Amino acid sequence: MYKFHLFLFVLLLGFGSGKVVAQSPHGPWSLEECIMYAISHNADMKASALNLEANKANQVQAKMSMLPTGSIGVSHGVNAGRSIDPFTNQPVTQQFQTTDAGLNAGLNLFSGLQLQNLIRQMNLSFKAGQQDLQQTQNTVSLNVGLAYLAILQNEEMLEIAQQQVSTSKSQLVRADKLVDVGAMAQSTLADLKVQAGNDELERINAADNFATAKLQLMQLMNLPVSPDFQIQRLSVQNLVAANYDKSAGEVYAIAEKVQPGIIGADLRVKSAQRGVQAVRGALYPSLALYGYIGSNYSSAVPTTQFVADGTGFTTEEKASATQYILVNGSRQPIYTTETSPNGQMQDFYYFDQLNFNLRNSFGLSLSIPILNNWQTRTRISNATIARKRAELLAETSRIQLRQDIEQAYNNLTAAQTRFETAKSQAEATEVAYQAAQKRFENGSVHFVDLNLAKTNYDRAQLNLVRFKYDFAFRKKILDFYINQPLTF
Repeated sequence: MYKFHLFLFVLLLGFGSGKVVAQSPHGPWSLEECIMYAISHNADMKASALNLEANKANQVQAKMSMLPTGSIGVSHGVNAGRSIDPFTNQPVTQQFQTTDAGLNAGLNLFSGLQLQNLIRQMNLSFKAGQQDLQQTQNTVSLNVGLAYLAILQNEEMLEIAQQQVSTSKSQLVRADKLVDVGAMAQSTLADLKVQAGNDELERINAADNFATAKLQLMQLMNLPVSPDFQIQRLSVQNLVAANYDKSAGEVYAIAEKVQPGIIGADLRVKSAQRGVQAVRGALYPSLALYGYIGSNYSSAVPTTQFVADGTGFTTEEKASATQYILVNGSRQPIYTTETSPNGQMQDFYYFDQLNFNLRNSFGLSLSIPILNNWQTRTRISNATIARKRAELLAETSRIQLRQDIEQAYNNLTAAQTRFETAKSQAEATEVAYQAAQKRFENGSVHFVDLNLAKTNYDRAQLNLVRFKYDFAFRKKILDFYINQPLTF
């Protein structure tokens, strides 16, 4: 995990870097420097990193869905004409303003474990995204490593071609002297000049191949082309000195456990399974806790109100102004006893009214699904299909991995055979060429025989270099499948 975070840091650092470096600060580029530069500047790496960021956001969102919900609502309005004061329920004909404010909150207590399964699903999807990023990194690293080897191969072939040109020029100088003293025919000198021209053409082709190999590596690194680009020399002798120590079956057994593509595919199967369980949770009842606190205000309410002071009550008798009884022909008023709390009139402004009208409520809400137009069943079917697709993709990935390893192992076996044959051929043609050169100098063989021996020797040397690096390529590809370090 530490290595992954370190790698991600390097990658994200490269996102914001606009600096273009055509040469390593301390000289030729090492293989590790080429790989790290490519990782931090490769478009596929950046796309994979962005996908991982999106997976991380979904993971956080799934976890946050377990938190309570809350919202504040405020409304303010103006009423005119005859209307009902919504707070006193009395008809009014004046213009007045109303304000209503409240806080709503809710907490999901149970919903068929939908949220819990969704969190697990997003966790698995995030881990699968990490494996995708690792797979992209491995692929970029392998491609850079092979391109690096291609430069070494073409550089070595260029050196051989240059040596051939040097040898041809030396032969021409010696032939000129022999012609001057009559020890060699002009036709033989002409043949040597033709051979020297052919060798120069081969050198030009080798130089072009070398430049093309460097161009391909710079493009893989997303590095602007520079004629000053150079890499450090590496030796592959140790790599080709021994046979590969694992069979195709052994390589596959290891690769199946360590390849990010396989691990990611398995994680997506588990993620899809959690997705099915999350959708199935919608079939179960859901229970939620809710709460509300709010208040209101109306400008139609008088700004003064009688407020009891809590000291008790006052009782007094009052004569009715309209009710009476006749006693001996005279009207006697009827007295009633009225009891009222002690208190006084007080100001009743905006905040006083809000405080007076404060109200709250809370409770439990139970929802039992009965019928929703088959929507939940359809979602379950789609989630099940997605799980089956993930399982099929995991199976297909394993089949493809096995076939790729089998093909790579077959290529390795053929490359090893070609390399061993080329090594024997190079040794034999070198002996034959040296012998022919001595006989030619002694005048015992014609130039045609010398040229044939030289051609065979040159071809054998080039084949040896070509098949040596091809053998190294094939070994590194198999090492890639078992997550071996890309070293030489």
